[in-house]
Amino acid sequence: MNSENESKTQKQKFVFNCTKCGTCCADRGPIPLVMSDLIRWAKNKVVANMMPYLKFIKTPQGTVDLVLGRKDLDPYAFLKKDQKDKKKEKDEARSCPFYNKEKKECLIYSNRPLSCRTYPLEYDGKKFLVVNTDTCPGIGNGEMTKEAKLEMRDLAKQMNKELTEMRIAMPILSQAFQPFIIQELMEAQQKFMKELEKMPPEERERIEKEMMKQQMK
Repeated sequence: MNSENESKTQKQKFVFNCTKCGTCCADRGPIPLVMSDLIRWAKNKVVANMMPYLKFIKTPQGTVDLVLGRKDLDPYAFLKKDQKDKKKEKDEARSCPFYNKEKKECLIYSNRPLSCRTYPLEYDGKKFLVVNTDTCPGIGNGEMTKEAKLEMRDLAKQMNKELTEMRIAMPILSQAFQPFIIQELMEAQQKFMKELEKMPPEERERIEKEMMKQQMK
C-alpha cells in the first residue's frame, strides 16, 4: 500500500469526540502559539490575560517556540532529572496554566490556541498524525461526521503552515528587534538619570542604595 492510500485509510479511521477528561490539558506540555492566536487575542482584548504565561522555549528538537507555559518552570527539565524526580516536575511544568484541575475546565476555551483546536490531530506537512492515542479517551469515541473531519484536517494543516512560518520568522524578527530594544532601554535610562538629578540629595541617595542592593542580589 502506498503512502497516499495509507493516508486515506488513516483519515477514514480517525474518529474523535472530546470527553472533557482534561488529560491533554494537564499533561500536554507547552502550547505552541502562532500569529493568528496573537491576532485573535488582540481583537478580543484578552492579550493582557495571556501575557504572564507567554514565554520562549527551546524544544528538544532544537526549535525556538513562543508558547503558553509557566514562566518559573522549564517544561523539558524533567528530561535531565533522575527518574525519581521526573514525574513530579513533569506534572507541574506540563500542565496548561489556564487549566482548572479541580473543575476540569479550560479557563480560556473560547480563546484557546489553534494547536488546542486541532488536538489530537496533527499534520507534519506530508501526512496526518494522531497523537496521544493511548491516553486520550476521545479518540475512537462515538461517531464523527465528514464535515467535522474535514474541519479538523483543515485546522491541522493551518497549524502546520502557521507554526512553520512562525519558526522561520521569529529568529529574523528577534535580530531586527534587538537594536530597537537596546535604544529604548538607553533612552529610558537617560531619562531616569535626568529625573534622579532633579531629586533632593537624601531621596537620590536612598534610591541609589536600593539600586545597589538589587544589583547585588
